[in-house]
Amino acid sequence: MDSQESSRKVFVARLILGLAQGLALYLLYSAYDHKAWRATDADLFAPLVMVALYIPLVVLQGLGNLRIRTLLIWTGAATLLLAGLAFYDIWRAWPGAPTTPSGEAFFVCAVFLFVAHALVSCGDADRKIVANYPTLFDLAWKLGVQIAIAACFVGSFWLMIWLGIALFNMIKLTGFQHFIEHPWVWIPLTTLATAVSIHITDTRANLVRGVRTLALTLLGWLLPVITGIAFAFLISLMITGLQPLFETRAATFLLMAAAAVLVIHINAVYQDGNPDQRPHHILRVAGTLASVLLVFIVAIAGYALSLRIAQYGWTANRITAAACVVIAAMFAVGYLVAAILPGLWLKLIERWNVYGTFLFLILLFALATPIADPARLSVNDQVARLNAGLVKAEKFDFNYLHYRGGRYGAAALTTLEQSQDPKIAAAVRLENEDLAAAAKVSEPLTPEKAKLTIQVHPDGRTLPPSFFKQSWEDDRFLSTISECLTGYAAIHTACDAVLKDIDGDGQDEILLINWDKSGKTPFWDSALIKWKDGRWQVIAEGEGRSEPCGKFVSRMLAGDFKAVPSLGFDLAVGGARIRMFERNTRDICH
Repeated sequence: MDSQESSRKVFVARLILGLAQGLALYLLYSAYDHKAWRATDADLFAPLVMVALYIPLVVLQGLGNLRIRTLLIWTGAATLLLAGLAFYDIWRAWPGAPTTPSGEAFFVCAVFLFVAHALVSCGDADRKIVANYPTLFDLAWKLGVQIAIAACFVGSFWLMIWLGIALFNMIKLTGFQHFIEHPWVWIPLTTLATAVSIHITDTRANLVRGVRTLALTLLGWLLPVITGIAFAFLISLMITGLQPLFETRAATFLLMAAAAVLVIHINAVYQDGNPDQRPHHILRVAGTLASVLLVFIVAIAGYALSLRIAQYGWTANRITAAACVVIAAMFAVGYLVAAILPGLWLKLIERWNVYGTFLFLILLFALATPIADPARLSVNDQVARLNAGLVKAEKFDFNYLHYRGGRYGAAALTTLEQSQDPKIAAAVRLENEDLAAAAKVSEPLTPEKAKLTIQVHPDGRTLPPSFFKQSWEDDRFLSTISECLTGYAAIHTACDAVLKDIDGDGQDEILLINWDKSGKTPFWDSALIKWKDGRWQVIAEGEGRSEPCGKFVSRMLAGDFKAVPSLGFDLAVGGARIRMFERNTRDICH
């Protein structure tokens, strides 16, 4: 009864926390959407987003599994860590970068948090700084399986919701879809579903362990397969040589992937090292051979990477790859020693797995901070190669400094512009002129600029003043918007805006069309824009990539189209139907 009461209290606490996370994420989303003060200050907004997204997940999983004191200390440390990493991610970006963290920052924080949380949970369970290996194995795999099951649960939840939406839409009852599409609905629903899934998987530990055991068993019996492939590959290299491998320009990545697969499958066979559950003889032989082959694969990967570095210097990707090679080398050496030492089979890999995990965290932290930021290190190396004459100014990739160097690249370009070498200074000035021209093209749309870039139909009409007063940053990924509203399309294609009330509400919508007027490359992109909730919003988009689609553009410019009932926003043009779906989806003419 006490355990049931405790479980019920934890469940209620998780529901409240899930709802609070949903509210926090909605407020941040709303601030970003309306350009409120929190979203305009990137140094504040990025850490808030990172903390609101990940910290509640730490608390959700820690409730009922960690002691309260441990949970509070770990939550505080994780909050400071995530906020710091997000702040640095924004700071290091090129000036004027978006206010949200980069995709790399989200990935790094998620991976770091998963590994660190597993170590904290295991240490708390054993009341030790570094837990016993069986505990590490059990809780780390449990956490991984729990996350996978929770993700499947949330995905299934939304599949059912969208199935319901499709069913209601078939009978023209669209209110359910419109309700679900509100951010204050779908964001809290997602966080609540996540909280429920974590609680269910947490209270069904036997089920999670059963899934884990089944997954490890299946992975374990794949070890002979991947070992055989690796052995055959290395034998083949003795015949073909390394040159065909290096010509792929992806040798390091593919070899690191192969090494990771070998390590995962070796551990799937070894599991927690319980001597009472010895693997099958075939699996032990395959595991021993795989541990030996791992050294050769990592060595070849390191050699391939060293050749690229010697030829072209350090880049951000090569620095990251080098870190992966270092980690893989540590595992490879440890696994080789474990394979050749007498005694219990591969017993030594327990120690090396722990060492490798801490090394992974250290390197990941270093790469995400100024300690070993790939952008900083690569910019310094490339500039040093340029100044040393290893790369001529006319062949140097100044674009790399701008697009991959972030703040460090910007500082390097400023310094190089004052270089004593006239060729370097001239090349930098030319690069800056190109960047300035691109920035000018991307300036916000003004009525004066619109007259030069957008043809308005019918003749004599103009775009409303409110069209120019709002920011279109949220629609920058939509080609019609980003090209027509920055003037970029005017350089290559034509942009037209058709004002027409197509839904009968007494207010004109704007059909924005970006198309190839020359006919050399028949295509058109379109966006249907409507005044809604106090701002212009893209409510549908469409595209055409062939002559049959392009021939309707002239009719559309003449206003010869109308809305027709559909699941989307179809337009009837000259007896044909042009299908336009709500934003983020695409279809073709039919």
